Formats: sequence, structure tokens, C-alpha cells
Amino acid sequence: MADMDERLNQWLRDAHAMELQAEHMLNGLAGRIESYPELGTRIDRHIVETESQKQRLEACLQRRGTSPSGIKDF
Repeated sequence: MADMDERLNQWLRDAHAMELQAEHMLNGLAGRIESYPELGTRIDRHIVETESQKQRLEACLQRRGTSPSGIKDF
């Protein structure tokens, strides 16, 4: 059972790192597409969704008594 718990924790850490990476990429993209307002609006919504998912993953990790991986987040 401990192995399953650690696998879940690892998966949550991986998912958190992916959301953080997506957030960085989307923020960078948002600053470069000023000529496409409709796309910019969609990117902005996606940034909000990504931030929400990242926060939910952080909360889940915290409830499980662990935290995101600093190395993976880097």
C-alpha cells in the first residue's frame, strides 16, 4: 500500500510540474500575440484554468502530507 501511495504522490508531483510549465509557456505566449485578440482571450482563459488546476494539485498534495517537487517544478 505504501508503494501505491508513493506512486500517487509522484503522479501528483508530475502533474503539478506540468501545470507549472504550461503556465509559464502560456504567459510567454500571451505577451507575443497582441495582434490576435480572440486568441489572446482564449489564452488568458487557459492561463486561469491552468492556475486553478495547479492550485488544486497543490491542495491535494498538502492533504496527502507532501508537497510539489522543487526539482520537477524547476
